[in-house]
Amino acid sequence: MKKLILSVAAMTVFAFANAGSTVVPVSQEWYQETTKIDPESLPEKVKEGIQNDLELKDLKIAEAHQVMVEGQLQYLIKFESETPGEQIEKKFDAMGKEVVEVEAPVELSEPVK
Repeated sequence: MKKLILSVAAMTVFAFANAGSTVVPVSQEWYQETTKIDPESLPEKVKEGIQNDLELKDLKIAEAHQVMVEGQLQYLIKFESETPGEQIEKKFDAMGKEVVEVEAPVELSEPVK
């Protein structure tokens, strides 16, 4: 069964690669399923995490979403900023801890001499 799945996946990649001779890079990110929720229905731990954050505790929640990321439930929350028209986005895990996404460092090669 695994061979069949792999060969179907390989055929899909080859089909994209041969379509018009343009190679399309394939993202390695997991699919994220997002569901908009009522801010009042956020878990108590997430509400506590917001109240313990000096930057966020006095801001109004504009939107709240449940997000499945790599099988883990997280909460994406958009806050109305003190600057009109701006929003602050933060992501929390189910225990109310802020999820900080770290970008991979970019390695610079040495200049050609």
